[in-house]
Amino acid sequence: MLVFRYLKSNLSGGVVALYTNRIIQGIAGGLLGLFLPVFLYQQYQSINLLLIFYFFSFGLYLFLAAPGAIIASKITFKKSLIFSVFGGTLFYVCFYFFESNILLFSILALIFVNIDRMLYWVPYHSDFAKFTDKKTRGKTIAVLDSIASLVSIAIPAIAGFIIVQHGFNVLFLIVIFVYLSSVIPFFIIPRISEQYTFTYLQTWRMLFHPRDRKILFTYMADGAESIIGAVIWPIFIWQILQGDFEAVGIISSLIILATILLRLIIGSYTDRLNKKKLLQLGSLLYSVGWLIKIFAQTGLHIFIVSTYHNLSSIAMRTPYDTLMYEKAADAGHYIDEYTVLREMALNLGRLLAILVLFILLNFVGLNYAFIIAAVSILFINLI
Repeated sequence: MLVFRYLKSNLSGGVVALYTNRIIQGIAGGLLGLFLPVFLYQQYQSINLLLIFYFFSFGLYLFLAAPGAIIASKITFKKSLIFSVFGGTLFYVCFYFFESNILLFSILALIFVNIDRMLYWVPYHSDFAKFTDKKTRGKTIAVLDSIASLVSIAIPAIAGFIIVQHGFNVLFLIVIFVYLSSVIPFFIIPRISEQYTFTYLQTWRMLFHPRDRKILFTYMADGAESIIGAVIWPIFIWQILQGDFEAVGIISSLIILATILLRLIIGSYTDRLNKKKLLQLGSLLYSVGWLIKIFAQTGLHIFIVSTYHNLSSIAMRTPYDTLMYEKAADAGHYIDEYTVLREMALNLGRLLAILVLFILLNFVGLNYAFIIAAVSILFINLI
């Protein structure tokens, strides 16, 4: 296969299973990724209420990441990954019934999404670090991300069409069944035995330990930037395009198409060049992209700046993710402990960013949130 020739080595069965799951979940996420924050914004009719929803969403996970790892180590990572899919499926089911009782299904959605996260992310990242070869990890990430992007090129455009023609509930039904099917690859994933050795309180002490301060600030910065990209940017696009869901979807699909080739090129160089220097250059270009986004006013502006931003994201994200998995793999027996600390730091960063946004957006427009993202992302160079 072309993928195998590109990597010059066979992908392990574990990596194939993990990324097959990610591709399927990526399709489900691609159908809703841009549109879920918009849907919630329409339902709550307030940016503050939307931010409160996401604050509790990530706040709960901050406290549940360690218990999730403890549960996963007891039932095995394989079973944890399988059970996580059912939590994620029920999360999407909540949105199908959302309009009938917004408060009830907001609470249920918060519960189910955190069941998904606490059982999924630590086993996933720990397994991926174990299953990948250090010598070709950058290439592996680039190739697999490109495959995922290739599969999802038309997904946003399709989602926009479905929303316009049939409404959100039809889209939610499709997402529910697609997401549920992502459990299938986990039945063939190798069984990994890993013991989470930290106690709950010890995990919190290690999170703020002076020795790990760089890890804390790195992932907090990543988390802060991610919440602006995942929540604020979609609403900003939707407002510029005056609520045209089809236009949002089509532009998003074109952006994905324009970025696949460079990811493969950068992934190849990641394994040969100094990853930290590539990360420094990529993060600087990416930060500039956020500043440019402040001035976007039309659909054409969105396409141009988002294409540039995605390209710079690849230059930043590929070496960053490679370094992250290398550090996790280097942790050896403590790989799942490292991953828990990473997840907690990410969510702490998201919470702090949401608190700043809660205050800031009461006085200025959404585009000023991009300044926070531009500054935050530079701190990932501490990794």
